Amino acid sequence: MTYTMVDHDRAFSYLSEIRPAFLGHLASRLDTLIGRQTKAMLIHAGAQTPGRSVSVMLFLLKHGEASIADMARRDGQSHQLVASRIGPLEKLGLLAVSVDPDDERRKLCRLTSDGRADAKIVERVSREVARTLSTLNQELGFDLMDAIELAEKSLSRIPLYER
Repeated sequence: MTYTMVDHDRAFSYLSEIRPAFLGHLASRLDTLIGRQTKAMLIHAGAQTPGRSVSVMLFLLKHGEASIADMARRDGQSHQLVASRIGPLEKLGLLAVSVDPDDERRKLCRLTSDGRADAKIVERVSREVARTLSTLNQELGFDLMDAIELAEKSLSRIPLYER
């Protein structure tokens, strides 16, 4: 897999003082880069799970059967986003979806035996990704995840348009 290297010293430099307005774009590029590299690690390890569905697999591995709403609420994601990650896993035979007998509106998800085996690979790769990102944090001299979470909390408390 080939990655395009960007001259980060020059990215948006032509915008001078308004360059910070493109932080979201740069964050999106970082998300894409990490996603591609994580996907490569998952494939190399033999996992079938798509990179964007890792959190669903890990949630179900840890908690067993759960509804889409439960997963969304616990992960702080939208119901629609989690639901979009379920379909590919179901098609791959990694999870099964059933109707909750106590509430027919709820769909319950559980890992299949193939899903449990794949989730264990995903868990191992996720630990490796976490370890390598920890080395990135050391290289940077700060915890990138903490910085992102701090920025998100701050912007949730006082949005850009109120600053």
